[in-house]
Amino acid sequence: MKNVPPESLIRTWVWMMSENNDPELMNKGRKNLISAFGSLQNAIEYIEQQVDSIDQK
Repeated sequence: MKNVPPESLIRTWVWMMSENNDPELMNKGRKNLISAFGSLQNAIEYIEQQVDSIDQK
């Protein structure tokens, strides 16, 4: 995938969606992931691939 955001930014967006109680911030994190990956599903798949590649090392 081209132009993938840095891992720290992806982590921030995931945190915004999952660890936060502010609906506006949660929505912003979701929108950022969708904007970067085309869909939330694509973002999840990318993150899972990264985790799998780390686990294999």
